[in-house]
Amino acid sequence: MLLKEKLEIIPKSSGCYLFKDEKGQIIYVGKSKYLPNRVMSYFRPNPEEEKVKAIQERVKDVDFITTINENEAILLEDDLIKLYKPKFNIKGKDDRGKKWIMYLTETDFPRLEITPIRNIGENLPLCEFTNSNTAYEVYESIHRVINLRTCSYNLNKENIEKSKFRRCLEFQIEKCSGPCENLIDKFLYNKNVELVKDILSFQYEKTEKYLKKLIYILSEKMEFENASKIKSKLDEFERLKKLLEPSRIQSVVNLTKKVKNLLNLRNTPLIVESFDNSHNGGSGMVSSSVRFVNGIPEKSSYRKYNIRSVSSPDDYASFEEVIFRRLKRLLDEKGVLPSLILIDGGKGQLNIGIKVLSELNLIDKIDLISISKDDNHRSNKIHLVNGEEIEMSQGEEYFYLGKIQEEVHRFTINFHRKKMGKRLFV
Repeated sequence: MLLKEKLEIIPKSSGCYLFKDEKGQIIYVGKSKYLPNRVMSYFRPNPEEEKVKAIQERVKDVDFITTINENEAILLEDDLIKLYKPKFNIKGKDDRGKKWIMYLTETDFPRLEITPIRNIGENLPLCEFTNSNTAYEVYESIHRVINLRTCSYNLNKENIEKSKFRRCLEFQIEKCSGPCENLIDKFLYNKNVELVKDILSFQYEKTEKYLKKLIYILSEKMEFENASKIKSKLDEFERLKKLLEPSRIQSVVNLTKKVKNLLNLRNTPLIVESFDNSHNGGSGMVSSSVRFVNGIPEKSSYRKYNIRSVSSPDDYASFEEVIFRRLKRLLDEKGVLPSLILIDGGKGQLNIGIKVLSELNLIDKIDLISISKDDNHRSNKIHLVNGEEIEMSQGEEYFYLGKIQEEVHRFTINFHRKKMGKRLFV
């Protein structure tokens, strides 16, 4: 098929494109959330960019690989560049690209700092950036939302009590809370530090609730000027989230790669669904499922199930019913299937999952694991389909899997309690 013909049937989805020269060698790999727009941009007349001109002159063929979403395309692009090392791909051929790290100092009244990754030393990184401009823009935005100090003063108790320091311009423009003159105590300051940690971990709910609560309180007190200032912080916070989105996506990419390697999965676990059961001494058996997409709970896809097939507390039969119902419905409605299913339980529950996937001809399409708990109800072992068991340990991939398990357990327990509560009043 000629290049012209391929350009007429570009898949209308996210994915990667591979440009080839007359010898069939891959000269450039790119990704896009919508392939037609991105690919055709290389074939506009008289391009200004020298690289685009060079590609345009040499490209004689193109291949496409579609993905579920943009994040999966990012993963795929990275792997393809490392595999083929295309001539016109500068970034991604190795892992030596410049990265910038944001971290908090281990001092009294910690401050936020930025450094190239090579200088990180023993500091614990909070967030990673691919260029310094974005890092410093995020840095400034955070200080407009949360009042942390930027000075390098030694703010120990003795120096503060001796009034050794004086508030600076940062305080005057309301970017610092003035710990140097004891205008904020360490407890309240550390509350701000925790909010910054949450923001740079892409956990935004606490900060958003905090700011909205402040606006409400100040409005109730008729302090409209101060409420307006907090409203400006809230607007800045929305801008900050957009600035952090590339870092969040990259964080998800790195995390899902780690999970895939840890569990030896076929698929990148960008979409994870987890199942759990709950009952009260044999009565009121219920089940539920939760869905995580790109590392974030997709609460619109959470599901609650009343068990239909069994009247007695049968954990295996309940799992078989709800997993089958969930996947069958996704198939019937042509919904997006999960990349990975996580079942709360041990080998027996895992075997039930294998049975359901086999019945629906999905055993080769969806990865499956179960996680069992110890006597203290803590996540203990990961059970794989091949019979291997992995002890839960430290590390963000273990934390992520444990977080999903905790979320489905929380959701199921709450559903069960509400159901039992209703029965008491019937």
